[in-house]
Amino acid sequence: MKNKVLFFLLLFVVVVFTNIHCIEILLLSGIFFLFLSQKIAYKSFKAILFFNLSVTIGYLIQSAILSKPLDDFLLIFNLRVFDITFITLYGFGKINIIEAVSFSKSLKFLFVATLSQISSFKKTYDDFILSLKSRSVNPLSQKNKKEFISSMFYYFLKKSLHNSHERTLALKARGFFD
Repeated sequence: MKNKVLFFLLLFVVVVFTNIHCIEILLLSGIFFLFLSQKIAYKSFKAILFFNLSVTIGYLIQSAILSKPLDDFLLIFNLRVFDITFITLYGFGKINIIEAVSFSKSLKFLFVATLSQISSFKKTYDDFILSLKSRSVNPLSQKNKKEFISSMFYYFLKKSLHNSHERTLALKARGFFD
């Protein structure tokens, strides 16, 4: 019951933060979150860095071309994304998600399937990294790093497509959808 309440509270807080347009509240929340957990704040920052940079640069270029000032939009946008990402990472660290969605058999099945795929891919990724470290004495050249990353990406893409096809067939056989 506790996990269900925390899960719906997490969803509610995310919706509330989506609708906050005050820079001061978003900034104070971000500072509070930083003090709450620096480790999760760092993970949040790393997770959103590329996305936020791309969007921010795109908006800056657009505002320069159209000669329209963005006012505080970019600051609000970046703070909101950080706050919501932090809340999500922090919340899911405290919640047993399978227990939280146990009210719906389909949703529980979906989360179990997703989490099993994530853990399987994480283990495979760790195995790839260990095999790379065990087979290389010297640091890899830039070319070899690119080859390793591209072959790993290809493997995961191929495996994802295969797994999704297999799961679709299994779900169709069980009557989840046509």
